[in-house]
Amino acid sequence: MQKGITVEKILLECESKAQNLLPTLKKIGVVFGYVSKEDAMKVAEYFELSLARVYEVASFYDLIETKKTANLEIKVCSGGDCVLGDSTGIVHEIENYFRIKAGDENNPKVKLRKISCLGRCGEGPIMIVNGRVYEKVTRSSIYKILEEWA
Repeated sequence: MQKGITVEKILLECESKAQNLLPTLKKIGVVFGYVSKEDAMKVAEYFELSLARVYEVASFYDLIETKKTANLEIKVCSGGDCVLGDSTGIVHEIENYFRIKAGDENNPKVKLRKISCLGRCGEGPIMIVNGRVYEKVTRSSIYKILEEWA
């Protein structure tokens, strides 16, 4: 979390127009790591929207979290080009390494998710670890990447 920044300050940086909802949610996610229920309620009130609408927008985008994240959050692109580049095999390697399953919400330390296409097909497979993007990931390169975070 960045010092001195509050959700209220983020909201005051933009007009309460519909086109500002997504950028606002993204910024809250970047600053705080996720959009909490309390924060979503403030956003809903500011934009004069229902809480359900705020969650609908936030949950649609893979890069906006609505729950507090694990200590180690790994996301692997599951778009067509990344799958052709063996992102499925990369996910299996990570599952075996940590003895978890992609999408499992029960491990508070490590979370692995398959996410939709990031539009970086020429650089794939893409893996994101705690917000840091890794390109052209291979089954063998994931171990070096994970050692940086262990």
